Amino acid sequence: MATVLETLVAKAVAIRDESCAKVDPPLPELPDPLPLNVTGIPALLLTKEECEITETEPIELVEKMAKGELTAVTVVKSYLRRAALAQKVLNCLTELLWDRAVARATLIDEYFQKTGKTLGPFHGLPISSKEHFSVKDRYVNASFVAWAEKKVDKDAHVIEVMESLGAVLFARSTQPQTIMHVETETILYGTSYNPYNRNLSCGGSTGGEGALLGFNATPLGMGTDIGGSARWPAASNGRYGMRPTAGRVPMGGLIGPTPGAESISGAIGPLAQSRRAMEYFMKYVIGSKPWITEPGLLAVPWREQALTPGKLKIGVLWSDGVVNPLPPVKRALQVVVDALKKGVPGWDIEVIPWEPKMHDYAWELTSQLYYTDGGEKVLELLASVGEEPLPLTKWILTENPYVRKQDIHSLWELHSKRDAYRAMYAEYWNESGKDDGHPADIILCPAAPGVACLHGTAKYWAYTSHWNFLDYPGAVFPVTTVDQELDVPEKDYTPMNFQDKFFYDIYSPEKFVDAPVNLQLVARRFNDDVLLQAMKIVENALGRDS
Repeated sequence: MATVLETLVAKAVAIRDESCAKVDPPLPELPDPLPLNVTGIPALLLTKEECEITETEPIELVEKMAKGELTAVTVVKSYLRRAALAQKVLNCLTELLWDRAVARATLIDEYFQKTGKTLGPFHGLPISSKEHFSVKDRYVNASFVAWAEKKVDKDAHVIEVMESLGAVLFARSTQPQTIMHVETETILYGTSYNPYNRNLSCGGSTGGEGALLGFNATPLGMGTDIGGSARWPAASNGRYGMRPTAGRVPMGGLIGPTPGAESISGAIGPLAQSRRAMEYFMKYVIGSKPWITEPGLLAVPWREQALTPGKLKIGVLWSDGVVNPLPPVKRALQVVVDALKKGVPGWDIEVIPWEPKMHDYAWELTSQLYYTDGGEKVLELLASVGEEPLPLTKWILTENPYVRKQDIHSLWELHSKRDAYRAMYAEYWNESGKDDGHPADIILCPAAPGVACLHGTAKYWAYTSHWNFLDYPGAVFPVTTVDQELDVPEKDYTPMNFQDKFFYDIYSPEKFVDAPVNLQLVARRFNDDVLLQAMKIVENALGRDS
C-alpha cells in the first residue's frame, strides 16, 4: 500500500503529465540517446514556424502581433509545444496551462480583430512563472509534498498585473525543495537539467524558468530572489535575470513556508530572453501602480532617464575575497572590462576597482537571518509527511553553523548588525565619488564562482546573496561560453580557504562543455532603472544592440 508521501507525489506528477498530454499535435519521439546539449532538439522536432516564433526577441514578438503579422493563439501554441518538449528533455515543468492559455489568447485575438487595438504593452506575449506563484483554481505546493493538494482561488498579484497588460500565462515551472537551493531538485518532481549540458544544473531556485529560457521555451518568466534565485538560473542558462529592490514588484499571492519573515526581503523579478524584455517588465509593472492595491509596495515611479547623461562609472569586483572566480568567469570579467575601456559613443566610461568589504561576515549574518526560527517551520512541514531533507536542504539549514533559533533580543541584535553593515556599505559606495562628486553608478562582478554547477555542488551563494543582504538590485547578462583551451585551471593555485578549495578542486573545463558564462551588474537601492539602463551601455560596449 502506498504511503501518504507516495500518494501525494504521484498526484503532483500526474497533474503535470496530464497537462503536457494536452499538447496538440502531439510531439514526435525524442532521439535516442539524447545528447548532453539538447538546444538543437527543437529544430528536429518542431515546425519551422514554431522555431522562428519561439526564437524571436520577446518585444519584437509583441510588435509582430500588434501589426497583425502573428496571432496570439499561434504564438502561445508554439510556446506550449516547445515548453512540453523542454519538459521531456529537462524535467522543468510542474504544469502546462494549455486550456487557460489558448482561451486567453483567443480572447486577445478577438479583441484585436474587433478593435484594431492591442490589449497592452505585452499584447499576446506568453509568460511563465515559478510554481509557488498562485494560479487560480490550481494546486500550489511550493515544492513541499505536504502541500501537494493545496489549491488557491486567486492569481498572484503580479500575474493579475501582467495579464492586465496583455500577457498570457502558459506554464508553471519547477523549484527546489524548500525553495532555498540555487539548484532545482525536489522529492515531488526530481531533478531539473541544463539544456546546454544535462550534466549541469539549471540553477535555482527559479530553476525551471532558467531551463525554459535556455531552451527558448519561454520569452519571459517570473521568479523570486532572496539569495540569487532569479539570477542564478538566468546565469546558468545564458540568459537575463533580475532581482529588483524589495517592495517594487507585487508579492501578493506567493506561497511559502514562512510568510511574514522579512529579515532578508525576497523580491519578484523577471527572467528573460533580452535586456529589453526585463526593462519592459519593470517599467510597465511599476507603471501600473501596484501599490494602490498592495500597500506594502513602494510608490517609486520608473525613470526613463535615470543615468547622468554621458557619464558612467563602473566599479569592478574581481573577487569577493572568499571564493575566487573560476577561469571562465575571470576571463569574462576581463572581456567586459576591455570592451568598456574601448568606449561607447556618447559615453564617458570610467572603470574603477571595487574591493570587497567583509563579504564573509555578511554571509554569516545573511544565513542567520534566513532562518530566524532555526528552520523549525520548514522542518516541521517536511516531517509532516515523512519528506526527507535533500542534501542541499541540509547544507543551508541543518548543517549550516550559523542557523539557530533566535529569541526577540538576539533577533534585534542581528537586525542592528545588518543595518550597521548596510550603513557602512553605503558610505563605502559614497567614497567612490569623493574625487569627482560622481559615485559609482554600478558594480560589475561575478554572478557565482563559476558557471552552471555540477549537480549537488552549489554551496556558495554569496556573489548574489550579498546584494540581497544589502537590498541592492542586481541583474545578470550573458558574456561568453566555457572555452576548453582558454579556461584551464590555474597551476599551483593556493586556495584561500576550504570553500575556495572546494570549487577549485571540482573545476576542469571538460566538465562544463558548452556552459554559458554570465556576469552580474549591481546598483544602489531603488536604482533599478539605473541598473538596466547601465546594462544597455555595457551590452553596447560588447557590440550588442540591447
